[in-house]
Amino acid sequence: MTTNQSCLPVEVRTAVYRRAVAQGYISACEHYGLSVSASLDEVQMTIAFELEGYYVRKYGPETGMDMACTMLSEMVKPDVLVAAPKLTRMGESMMDELLCGHLVTASQTTLH
Repeated sequence: MTTNQSCLPVEVRTAVYRRAVAQGYISACEHYGLSVSASLDEVQMTIAFELEGYYVRKYGPETGMDMACTMLSEMVKPDVLVAAPKLTRMGESMMDELLCGHLVTASQTTLH
């Protein structure tokens, strides 16, 4: 039983957040001057297979999808429905680990 009270199915919410995280990742890379060798669709597929797949394999389809959706929602800033998607610090770290290994280093360099 899911505790989320949304009228949208978890698969739809997850797809929306997956796209927002992917777009936020590509935008962050561009902001930091990093080239992205993957397309938006390729980034989304990596998120689906690696991040979402991990939770589904570990906790089963229903609970796993709820957990993946929650994780993805925490990876983008909360104004995602009214502004261009931007990753949170946690989102940058997770996407860096998942995809390129350079995003966090670049963001830390920018902050100094």
